[in-house]
Amino acid sequence: MDSESVTKIITQLTLAEKVTLLSGIGACQTNSNDRLNIPSLHTSDGPHGLRGGGGRFFNPPPGYQLPSATAMGATFDTDLLYQVGKLLGDEGRRKNVQVALAPTVCIQRSPLVGRGFEAFGEDPVLSGSLAAQYVRGLQERGVASCIKHYAAHDQSSKSKEDDVHMTERSLREVHLLPFQIAMQARPWSVMSAYQKINGLHVSEDPLLLRQILRKEWGFDGLVISDWWGTYSTSEAINAGLDLEMPGPSIWRGRQLIEAVECRKVSMAAIDTAVENLLKLIDRTNSSRTRTSEVEGGDTPDSRALTRKVAADSIVLLKNTKNVLPLPAVGKASTTYGLIGEHFKNPATGGGGSSETTPFYVSRPLDAFAEVLSAENIRHESGCYTRRWSPLIHEGLYQPDSEEPGLLLEWFGVDPSIFTEVPCLYSTTTTNTCMYFSQITFPNVPDLHYIRVRTTFVAETTCKYRLGLGVCGKGRLFIDGKEAIDLWTNHPEKTDDTPCFNKLSMERFATLDIVEGQRYELLILMTNEKPGDNFGPPAAGGVRLGGQVVRDESKAIEDAVQLARTVDVPILITGLSTDCEYEASDRTSLLLPGRENEMIQKVSDANPNTVVIIQAGMPIEMPWIDSVNTLVYAWYGGQETGHAITDVLWGAVNPSGRLSLSFPRRIQDNPAFLNFGKTDREIVYGEGVFVGYRYYEKLETPPLFYFGYGLSYSQFNYSDLRVPSEYPKDGQMGIALDVTNAGEHDGAAVVQIYISDLECSVQRPRKELKAFRKVLVSKGETRTCHITLDKYALSFWSEEHSQWRVEAGEFEVIVATSADPEDEVSRAKFRLLKTFMWSGV
Repeated sequence: MDSESVTKIITQLTLAEKVTLLSGIGACQTNSNDRLNIPSLHTSDGPHGLRGGGGRFFNPPPGYQLPSATAMGATFDTDLLYQVGKLLGDEGRRKNVQVALAPTVCIQRSPLVGRGFEAFGEDPVLSGSLAAQYVRGLQERGVASCIKHYAAHDQSSKSKEDDVHMTERSLREVHLLPFQIAMQARPWSVMSAYQKINGLHVSEDPLLLRQILRKEWGFDGLVISDWWGTYSTSEAINAGLDLEMPGPSIWRGRQLIEAVECRKVSMAAIDTAVENLLKLIDRTNSSRTRTSEVEGGDTPDSRALTRKVAADSIVLLKNTKNVLPLPAVGKASTTYGLIGEHFKNPATGGGGSSETTPFYVSRPLDAFAEVLSAENIRHESGCYTRRWSPLIHEGLYQPDSEEPGLLLEWFGVDPSIFTEVPCLYSTTTTNTCMYFSQITFPNVPDLHYIRVRTTFVAETTCKYRLGLGVCGKGRLFIDGKEAIDLWTNHPEKTDDTPCFNKLSMERFATLDIVEGQRYELLILMTNEKPGDNFGPPAAGGVRLGGQVVRDESKAIEDAVQLARTVDVPILITGLSTDCEYEASDRTSLLLPGRENEMIQKVSDANPNTVVIIQAGMPIEMPWIDSVNTLVYAWYGGQETGHAITDVLWGAVNPSGRLSLSFPRRIQDNPAFLNFGKTDREIVYGEGVFVGYRYYEKLETPPLFYFGYGLSYSQFNYSDLRVPSEYPKDGQMGIALDVTNAGEHDGAAVVQIYISDLECSVQRPRKELKAFRKVLVSKGETRTCHITLDKYALSFWSEEHSQWRVEAGEFEVIVATSADPEDEVSRAKFRLLKTFMWSGV
């Protein structure tokens, strides 16, 4: 659609029609215009897979679940992220999604950020470079990237209330830079962040939306609000917010029409926003499909790619005794003790809008069974690792059926009071966490009742505990007897809860179950709010969890005894959606419950213990000196189990490098004093010294530096070639040789840092400016060529309001991480003439 065609359509639209187009009609859909054949846009949450299904959280269609973005960041592989983008583009086409709300490129200034796992890492060059390739791959398939959250959306709890204060230099060099770099891929849309920056909400800030984004960077796409992140009518659209989401509109509609009529908003501003929307509709036209939501997708190629991403992201942090790689199967009768709940119930992703329903999940226990014979492995669950009762994945069957799952029925009145009440709608699910936001059911009134029925078949004879949480009011009945009352006895909310903090606190019922016996479970709930909570009905939701009751002290001791009796104990533990999720930030870096105690005791029992951590962000490691072998597996997505076994047995030589620095204690983190303040006035006191820049500047080493990771190979770096002067064309080529001196083929991650030795402002000692993943066979030497452009030397000059590159001496530093002790080669060069620039 050329500009003339767009203009012609705009002239035919009435003001009311234009205004209608500039807000959503539902959770993840824009308004259409049938008169002029203007279709709607369908959006979907990302960035680890596209949920689709109109944005619903209940029973979305199955799809890909890739590793967390911090894991993808740990690959340091731009080519791989391009493939990820194409894969998700194909998923968007399959699910009739035109706009993928991804990737997330905000910088994690604190390791406590609840949504931190959704972004690539703490360094803007790493984040922006990976995002650019993700965007290219996605849009090559005709699906728009909506890069988010523009900008500095660095806290999750009550983020709408936050007012973030920072210098212009901090904003430009750290928090806007990844977006600026990603603009080289020309994303078709951008999502504005929830919070204020320096006193003004991003969604109504003309400096950010018009001056920087459009005039400086040349962005010509659509600016979309985060969901319910629009806070005004005139101010927002005048600043450059094109589309209010979701629908129905709160701030547009009649209010925007009146704002035009009274000249608070010009018709030109309306037309510009409509033009941006029409361009996006045209750009994504090829992604409109009528295929089934479940058609295709899960293919050998997609499985191979998701497995590769997961395996390539895994970071080997310690291998002191060279326990890894484990001996080849069949060449040794090594015995293994598998310890931890995560073997059976792995943490594959964080919580919130990024959650998807994967086609399948490779559980570590199953993946290990594929590699090892049964007589060589034993398993102990150890301590509890979840804050909430784990969801029930097995042993539930639809009533009077052998089909797995639960039956849900909707009613207009309470079916427990009235007889012969007609069911208004019914469906089934296999998920025991059900949140009914962003979905409507035919013929069901706003205030309604839901009956959930399932048959629970006991896997073993034991004491079992069920946990129930509801969004609304509810009761659990077991074999016809009330077991949990969340209807009249609603507990006070004292903690953050699942489903965007909307569920009640859990209530529990403990019962003695017998192997093979069937138990009829019935949950009756209503979306009426409990107590004195006035207002419209809640969206409604219910969460049923369950687990075997065990004496944790004995369970840990059983794990220790197993560790003593096998050759290699392998312990998998960590965080989960209970700890890292949207709408809430963590309050501690410690693992929950008694996990740290279990790690310490198992490691003490056997020095060959392999500890594997699943998490999306850093954790504290009080046991670090006692552990000889440590693997950080992140949230590995649907191929979690296979990726772990690939690395442990050497099918994949670990090449992941930390995308964030890991502090020894939360108090050591640069944002510690001003993160999560209750007054919501948040000062970014660390300035440009985020992450590794801070630790190096203060000479206070973290536990692990950004960029750190071990390999089964030994890579040597030599013959660094750097010109003596920076060339006038602004493109400086450097080269170095990388030799694999080990016994395994592998990938070296070449990290190029720049130190400005004569700058007029205070700068970090070094900053990452380029990186390259290089595959090198054992015994081989390969030459790595890298180009350094103007970004590599620039800082933001607040005096000139431009990027400034000052004449003087610079130093190229080749390193294997940001740790000063991991610097392997240096070379100086000079820039003869100062220059300034703006744009991309």
